[in-house]
Amino acid sequence: MKGIKLMWGGALCLAAFSGTAWAQDQAAELPLLSSEYVKDYESFKLAANETDVLVKRPENTSPVLKQPEFESPMFTGTKMHQYLGLATVGAAAATFLTHFHPCEGPNCGPQPPRKTHGAHANLGRATAILAAATVATGLLYHWDDFHAEDGVSDPDNLHVILGATGAALMAYAINKSARSTVPTSHAAMAELGALSMVVAIKLTW
Repeated sequence: MKGIKLMWGGALCLAAFSGTAWAQDQAAELPLLSSEYVKDYESFKLAANETDVLVKRPENTSPVLKQPEFESPMFTGTKMHQYLGLATVGAAAATFLTHFHPCEGPNCGPQPPRKTHGAHANLGRATAILAAATVATGLLYHWDDFHAEDGVSDPDNLHVILGATGAALMAYAINKSARSTVPTSHAAMAELGALSMVVAIKLTW
């Protein structure tokens, strides 16, 4: 009788132990509430990201490339014409500043011979060369900007007329002075030519 009780007790212990193990296995297989929340959150993030991609970056939209800013070259025919025009005006100003006014009248006494190769004369020649180069580059690179039918009110036409006239006046004044061994009245004509070129530059600057 005692042996039967021991057998039943051992069987009950085994059954209880087996039930506990089975319950633990089932609990391990059951998804935790926290894991389900994490999975739902990850799915929500993926869905949100996909929506963001569809809204902000559609598949058919090609990437926009930033266009480089256009930089004009430093030396072109047009810019060379501008540089020569400014250099002409600068040389004319330097020529004016180096002009020597001889003494006139009975109280002056004997005057030294006129310098034909001094700073004033050399600057005058340089001004004439620069003026001729300015006109030449203007004709070469801007010949199609002049239209006679537009009249003198057109800025381009007036630029051409004043620029060419100013260069011609300065060249005439310089040539007149260079050929004379005595002082000549050429300053007014040269200054008028320089002023004409300044106005021509201002019209298209």
